Amino acid sequence: MEPDLRTILESLPSKSSRSKLEPHRELIRELRRKGRTYREVARLFYERLGLYVAPSTLHSFVKVRAKHRKRTQFEWPPLELEVAESPALDRVVALKAKPTVWSSKPTRFVFRENEPLTLTSNGGEQ
Repeated sequence: MEPDLRTILESLPSKSSRSKLEPHRELIRELRRKGRTYREVARLFYERLGLYVAPSTLHSFVKVRAKHRKRTQFEWPPLELEVAESPALDRVVALKAKPTVWSSKPTRFVFRENEPLTLTSNGGEQ
């Protein structure tokens, strides 16, 4: 980075969090883990901390932060292991390998390009 840009960047003061709930993040997480509803958490914040917050605001706060956690939480096993260890997958592969038998049900309509769709008079043969 250029020295002029670095000087500008270093001279800017750091911004505080935009959410008034950020300092209480862990408290909210623990209360939710213990089964408290958003309405109960909002009431607790108002009574104990003097902080009015709507239950929907708490929900949005938790939801936004849960998205980031979910992305890194799950890891899929390698596909080769799944194929080798899954008897159900073997049945699916065998079923897909079977030839498909289409019913020879007569068509009720005849399609010809550049013509309107027409109804067959004798159950499909024309």
